[in-house]
Amino acid sequence: MIMLLIPFIFLLFSCQQEKRQSLSIMAYNMYLLFDDEEDGDEYYPFVKSGGYGASEYERRIDLYREFFLSDEGVANVYVLSEVESEKVLLDLMSGQMSKKGYKYYGIIDDNNPISVGFISNIPIVDVKVHSNKGPRDIIEVTFFFNGGSVTLFALHAKSRLDGGEKERASTFEHLSLLMRQRSPSLVIAAGDFNEDPRYGESFLDVEACHDNPLKVTGKASHLKGDVFYAPVLDTSLSSMETYYYEGRWYAYDNILLNSAAFDGLALEYVTSRVVYPKDGVDEMGIPVPYDISTGKGYSDHLAVKTILEYY
Repeated sequence: MIMLLIPFIFLLFSCQQEKRQSLSIMAYNMYLLFDDEEDGDEYYPFVKSGGYGASEYERRIDLYREFFLSDEGVANVYVLSEVESEKVLLDLMSGQMSKKGYKYYGIIDDNNPISVGFISNIPIVDVKVHSNKGPRDIIEVTFFFNGGSVTLFALHAKSRLDGGEKERASTFEHLSLLMRQRSPSLVIAAGDFNEDPRYGESFLDVEACHDNPLKVTGKASHLKGDVFYAPVLDTSLSSMETYYYEGRWYAYDNILLNSAAFDGLALEYVTSRVVYPKDGVDEMGIPVPYDISTGKGYSDHLAVKTILEYY
């Protein structure tokens, strides 16, 4: 089921859109962002018996909203993993976010406790959900930027806690197919891939393996129809690692682009970076997830942001 809000006021927004010269996309795993309505499928301790209620939920919304309104956290489109419901997205967009133009949103499944959604201040013209008969669907979002079509795929691949190699391979094979089908227009894929392309099983540098389902590179010269750009493989960038586990950093959160972002026409890739929420990391720079007992922390992941500019 898709929950989607698209106010049809294109004449108003078309004037505003022409003034925008840059496009920013952020991908962020929100760490079990459950709302304050207990439905029975929440994870402990994010239930009343664990001390999670309306005030705790509102605190989390306030923290994330403050982050999204900060200079570092601002983006045109947010791809958000581990959000429980439409209510979460609506609450995130309330107040100052709404005044900043964030009026467009969608979620893959309002009945999934850890779904994938998006919020945007750019008018959305179409939304689809693609299922490959696996455990995780992919949401497709289409919008126009300065007259050009942009396709954004949002996903959260199967967790590694129980293996999930076959499920991730199926998801990545499907994603690669969808991205190729939407070419030659600009195509972006963002989310929590739960694999690091530097040493993944199915999502891997094309130089390391030519038979994996999702081929990526950090070199624009290596891009082609079935090979996409992954910032973590770009040696000109600083660390793009977002997740820390058992003494090791991983780049699980990624934003991929097809060759249209490097063709010298219209919207062109500029840079990508990891974004750190204020008070969202410890003294070692490791992300600190939200703690009900203290009311502090954000997520066990860091966010990533990609910026493109119109030429």
